[in-house]
Amino acid sequence: MDNSIIIVLGMILLILIMLNHLNIVIDHNQQKPPLHSSCTQTSFGCCPDGVNSKINFYGTNCPGYKPPQPPQPPQPPQQPQPKKH
Repeated sequence: MDNSIIIVLGMILLILIMLNHLNIVIDHNQQKPPLHSSCTQTSFGCCPDGVNSKINFYGTNCPGYKPPQPPQPPQPPQQPQPKKH
């Protein structure tokens, strides 16, 4: 029984040593927008694409801008139907 515990602990130690030497490869060649682009220095900031500058608070000049839908007018309450006798 003592030998099996030593073997199991030795295998766990071996696995931990192997995991310690495992190198994770990270691809640093992915293109990201620059963190300090010129649009960050404008009055209204950047469009969602991170490249173009907004010309107003809503970003109506931004690519893919969709104007907000106007609110629906309130519907008048329905009148109760008269009861038939």
